[in-house]
Amino acid sequence: MNPELWSLVQDAGIESLLREAAGAHGVSLVTFQNVADVLSREEPPAGAVLAIDGTGKFKNYLTIIKRIQKSLFCTDVIVFGPPKTSEGVNREYALGVDLYVSVPVKREEFFTALAGIVEIRRVKGTAKIIGRSREINEMLEMALRVAPTEVSVLIEGESGSGKELTARAIHLMSKRRERIFEALNCGSLAEGVLESELFGHERGSFTGAVARRQGLFERANRGTLFLDEVGEMSLNMQVRLLRVIETGEFMRVGGSERMHTDVRIIAATNRALEAAVERREFRKDLYYRLRVVQIRIPPLRARAEDIPLLVHYFIAQSTHKHGRKIRAIEKEAMDLLTVYPWPGNVRELANVIDNLAIMSGDGTIRADEVEQRLKEKTSNQVFPDLPVHVPKSREDIERELILNSLLSLHNDLKEVLRILKGEGAPSGGKWRGLVEVKEANGPEPRNLEKMEREAIREALAANAGNRRKAARQLGLSERTLYRRIREFKIEGARKVR
Repeated sequence: MNPELWSLVQDAGIESLLREAAGAHGVSLVTFQNVADVLSREEPPAGAVLAIDGTGKFKNYLTIIKRIQKSLFCTDVIVFGPPKTSEGVNREYALGVDLYVSVPVKREEFFTALAGIVEIRRVKGTAKIIGRSREINEMLEMALRVAPTEVSVLIEGESGSGKELTARAIHLMSKRRERIFEALNCGSLAEGVLESELFGHERGSFTGAVARRQGLFERANRGTLFLDEVGEMSLNMQVRLLRVIETGEFMRVGGSERMHTDVRIIAATNRALEAAVERREFRKDLYYRLRVVQIRIPPLRARAEDIPLLVHYFIAQSTHKHGRKIRAIEKEAMDLLTVYPWPGNVRELANVIDNLAIMSGDGTIRADEVEQRLKEKTSNQVFPDLPVHVPKSREDIERELILNSLLSLHNDLKEVLRILKGEGAPSGGKWRGLVEVKEANGPEPRNLEKMEREAIREALAANAGNRRKAARQLGLSERTLYRRIREFKIEGARKVR
């Protein structure tokens, strides 16, 4: 399935270029006169690529994009506009533009760029993958490259991050797309049940086997078999799986007939399989057979700019499923959802939005409702005002040590300030003699909170209010910066989406 190319363009030259590009890439061109016509149109199955002329009637294209992305979730946006600096173009991308084309248009460059957007849009639309972040696009570009081949693929990612959706996307873009796609979670089944599910069984092979049963290797012949949580397989099952991959042969449980299968294997895991190999918990030969190509799915917290788009998508799904009309979501509520780390990834976000949509009393999702819902999901005691639970990775532990050191230094400086103000010193220890070196009429030290407030304001001003860039400049996480902005009531900060 191909996406459609939608035109919200009134310039005859650009319109002609779009028509030529649509023909070159085998997509249909649909023209619109105004934004209302676009919003009234249903998205095609594979989504759409919308081209906007930002040099004429639609100069407010950023507002248009925001409106579109709240209701058309599988639509990417191309903007034709005046030349900008690289910083200006990056700003456009951060605000929802997928491709910014400077006018006058360089034809060949535009055709090449459009081809990439069409291909990625086709994968997203076909597999219903929602997101436009650089991380998700890079992952899908790799999936596109590997899909037409026959090699085994190992997908690594946290639970709930979309491993099965990615596997399905690879299948739908492969030569086997017309054949069956079978999926099995290997971590949820006992060894005997898993063996029967994969290889089938003969009648009477065990208690309860009242009839012959085909296994997935038999049913998925000439198709694709997705094995989720493959790292949970026992060593015995790993041996049997390795044999099928190497020879294409297997036998049903309790059978003697050798069966043959032509199945493409896509495996997935939320474990570090390489480490499991080193601990001899996973066979090295099977690991390298499965990991001909490795694709890593970014966790949701690594692509926070996709969260608002996903939120609107899940709100629409909940509205359709439960008949509860959600008219709006408060900006503060969206900010809380965006800075939460989502340890359960997209699956957890979908669950939370479903709950909020059902429980919302007046059709508006409010910040206090979101905060309460997230607090129910975590027992975080470190920052009680922040409804966040952060899994303790090595990076988190190192960051926590640094924070503790900074807090200790902060307390020490406060003690120094107290002494320099003449409030006395402890009777001993590291502060002994400090009062003696204080200048009688020296200037009073600056208040630490005032210094921190000014540092945040300066960083925000230097980055045009962009919280993400300001946090990076200050060496803070965006969540920490967001909390300090709220505490200090600093205005002029904006969240990049």
